[in-house]
Amino acid sequence: MRSTFAGFTTAQLGLRASQYGLDVTGQNISNVSTSGYTRQVVDQISLNLQNSGRYASVSNVGYGSLVTGISQVRDPYLDIRFRNEVSKVGEADVKLAGLEEIESVLDEVAEDGIQTQLSDLSTMLQKLSGNVTSEEYENMVKSSASSLTTYLNQCAKQLETIRSNQEYNLTEVDIPEINNILSNITELNKSIKDGQVNGTPALELMDERNTLIDELASYVNIDVSYVTTNLTDNVTIDELKIDLVSENNTINLLNHLDHVEFQIPSGTTQLNIVDSEGNLIKNAAETEVIGENVFDKLKSGSLKGNLEFLNFSGEFDDTTNSFRGIGYYQEMLDLMANKLASTFNDLNNVNLPAGTAEADLHNLFAASGGGTITAKNICVASGWEDSEYGITASVSEDESTPASGENDNILKMISALQADQTFKDEDDAPMFEGTFHEFISNLNTTLGIDVKSTQTLLDNYVSVANEITDAKSSVSSVSLDEEGMNLIKYQQSYAAAARLMTTLDEALDTLINKMGVVGR
Repeated sequence: MRSTFAGFTTAQLGLRASQYGLDVTGQNISNVSTSGYTRQVVDQISLNLQNSGRYASVSNVGYGSLVTGISQVRDPYLDIRFRNEVSKVGEADVKLAGLEEIESVLDEVAEDGIQTQLSDLSTMLQKLSGNVTSEEYENMVKSSASSLTTYLNQCAKQLETIRSNQEYNLTEVDIPEINNILSNITELNKSIKDGQVNGTPALELMDERNTLIDELASYVNIDVSYVTTNLTDNVTIDELKIDLVSENNTINLLNHLDHVEFQIPSGTTQLNIVDSEGNLIKNAAETEVIGENVFDKLKSGSLKGNLEFLNFSGEFDDTTNSFRGIGYYQEMLDLMANKLASTFNDLNNVNLPAGTAEADLHNLFAASGGGTITAKNICVASGWEDSEYGITASVSEDESTPASGENDNILKMISALQADQTFKDEDDAPMFEGTFHEFISNLNTTLGIDVKSTQTLLDNYVSVANEITDAKSSVSSVSLDEEGMNLIKYQQSYAAAARLMTTLDEALDTLINKMGVVGR
């Protein structure tokens, strides 16, 4: 039969398990509002120390419950789904923010923009066509042209500022933050390992680590795994491993106590991954450099969105289905400025003989500082600005014959603003065909579609992420109702275990003090 005092061990273990339960429940309740906290539970098993030999007791009664530890309630599948979705949210959010900044620059609805400037230039030319000899009306055209070029300069500079801000945010904020997260996770891994070696679960440190992993997932799409490692026969820990999600997950970002760093070389937007010594990482066999220009290996995340916004130019790129980043809108503005200048310059030089030297041309528009005319540098040509020559009113004019009131060439300039033009890139590939007004309208329509589609994607990703977050919360977050029931459960089990001990004490008192007293 069982030892007489074995029941006291059962009661004592019951008291201990109930006390642990009350402690953990109190810990959960006190952290109900703590961000990133994961609900903890007591792990316990039924204890049975019976021998199974020939002389073992027929009784198969156990010896109570044994607390084996304290663990967190998490669903690994939901963690994976959440990190994949938050990576998509990060990418779409960065793209949308950038496109909305561009939209504020190229806003043709809320405020007067390029369309208004073009219409004003057309109006001034029409007034001049009726007064071709009037210096005052030509100055009005010149002023309107100057306003148009100034506005184009302003738009180009604002787009350049957006690009500079995005590059600064990438190189000085995002990249250091990613590297800092990897470094902090490594430090937490050390602390968690030390705690587990010393017999403490370090659950709060795990919560902090999981929060950092979720934050890292918003920058790059990652795969998180845990490798079970036996330190001694009795001590086992799970070592954290984080890989960049790519083909075969060939790029390891963190291997428990070692981590890589992201790096963007000065003056570029090329993304490299280096080791702790600053060398480009290689494959496992150390035979191939895999850490140079890893953009193509990024599946999603705000880092990918930022790089696409900076480096992709839509239809101007050689690749198909390229994202229309800031480069696309800069290139389109340059196309418009260059086409406007070449059209009007050709019309104003119509009476000059072929082969006239560049310095002798009567250009209306030029590039400040020389070179190819772009939206950033377009300006009124100095010769026209200084009245060294004027607008060629008629194709019948020559330098020895003053204007006679004919205005056919001015009418051609007005018509040029309303006629279809073919806008071509530097490779002579047509990018758009239509009037200058239609070009700007199409540019704004394209931008609006990009903003709307990106907003829709972001809303969808956020919706899915929120659903997963709710599912995670239902599993891992603290419920006051549930913890309240646990308090009652553990309080009653504690009282019952105490009552069991009292009952055993009374039984032993009867056995020891009240048996065998007859005949004394």
